[in-house]
Amino acid sequence: MRNDESNLGEFDLIARLAARLRTPTGAGVVGIGDDCAAIPHGGGVQLLTCDVAVAGRHFLPGRTPMADVGWKVATACVSDVCACGGKPGYALISLGVPPGQQPEALETLYDGVGEAGESYGFQVLGGNVSGASELVIDVFMLGEAPRFIPRGGARPGHLIAVSGTLGDAAAGLRAFRDGDDSAGSRALIRRHLRPRARVERVPLLQAVASAAIDISDGLDSELTHLAGQSGACLAIEGARVPMSRALRDFARRHGEDPLQLALGSGEEFELLFTLPPDRRAELEGADVTVIGEVREGAGVLLDGRPIVPRGWNHLRAP
Repeated sequence: MRNDESNLGEFDLIARLAARLRTPTGAGVVGIGDDCAAIPHGGGVQLLTCDVAVAGRHFLPGRTPMADVGWKVATACVSDVCACGGKPGYALISLGVPPGQQPEALETLYDGVGEAGESYGFQVLGGNVSGASELVIDVFMLGEAPRFIPRGGARPGHLIAVSGTLGDAAAGLRAFRDGDDSAGSRALIRRHLRPRARVERVPLLQAVASAAIDISDGLDSELTHLAGQSGACLAIEGARVPMSRALRDFARRHGEDPLQLALGSGEEFELLFTLPPDRRAELEGADVTVIGEVREGAGVLLDGRPIVPRGWNHLRAP
């Protein structure tokens, strides 16, 4: 293997694989490049997405509670559906099971998936099981939306907004790995183990969003995706990025910049979206913060300077 291939990034690989396939055709069909694929369905669209969790890469085997693993991988799919303006409906789950795997752990995993289904309103209809060298959980999900909200709809003059606060999941992962069970870290660890998809924000997105994406790989990465798909420049202000007091306290204790944690934190599952400025009043009371604006050009600017995304890469060593 050539060195450049051994260092292939996640999105480089996706682009190479997509090039081997025919471009999807049909009115209203959405293929590779958004949080979900989509096909016309009734008066709206049916959304299709999947996500995978691999032991040792996405969770710590023997340490991460299996119910939390099930909750999070289901939440990742729900969050994709939300980012496209939809609500989840049905799921299939495939398992890769290593030798010696205790069935009780898998039952607990499914308890977590079941909790997510009850909370978000989807049903698990079936799936598949195979042997594997390590535990793998793959979730495929169907959702529905009255209209599809793409990554590529941001236009110059539109505002950039984000739900909730950012950075807690990254700090929580570090605290969890370090065994930090202090009072100041518990809420952060909870955000890492039990993140929540923002299903309650879907009506707002449907009402105002021109483009949207969920924050699963880091704010800097997701801004880059929106900018690239929209053919525009996304300019944000660091002082506006919403961060919790718990994150700021954690950063102070560890001598770190909370903004850098907020920019690179994956698995937040908050919603990043753009909207026309005349719809800004509709954000009032929605726990949403405007952090910048869309401009002519390309790329992402932080306080006027280009930034390089450092978010999660699924092919990079954990």
